[in-house]
Amino acid sequence: MREYTKKQIKELEKNPYTHKVTKHKTYFTAEFKKEFWNRYQVGTAPKKILEDLGYDRHLFKQKTLDSLVQRIKKQALSGKGFTEGEDRSKRVGVKALENISSPESLERMQHEILYLRQEVEFLKKIIKATNESKGKL
Repeated sequence: MREYTKKQIKELEKNPYTHKVTKHKTYFTAEFKKEFWNRYQVGTAPKKILEDLGYDRHLFKQKTLDSLVQRIKKQALSGKGFTEGEDRSKRVGVKALENISSPESLERMQHEILYLRQEVEFLKKIIKATNESKGKL
């Protein structure tokens, strides 16, 4: 993974459209994403958009540009608008473990294990039936 130099990080941080910079990634403001999306929709190339918005296009590899376009497109089409930095709204935190020693927790976990085992068996049957039907064709 490519790392930005300290000089490059300072250059990126000077741009008003930069939300945050780490040594590996640039996070953009919602305003940047909105402007980028508007220009991209009328056919302007991503590298040209970056230059027009004050960035050195050589700091961004093609893979990074492709990823940027996809992330901005996803946010634009989500109907929720653009976010500052990264969109972490879909990340789900790990549930806090309850006191395992309580009998209710143990009983609930045992029930969940039994249910999951039933689900696995059901999925196996579906896969087997699907494979058998493909073999008959």
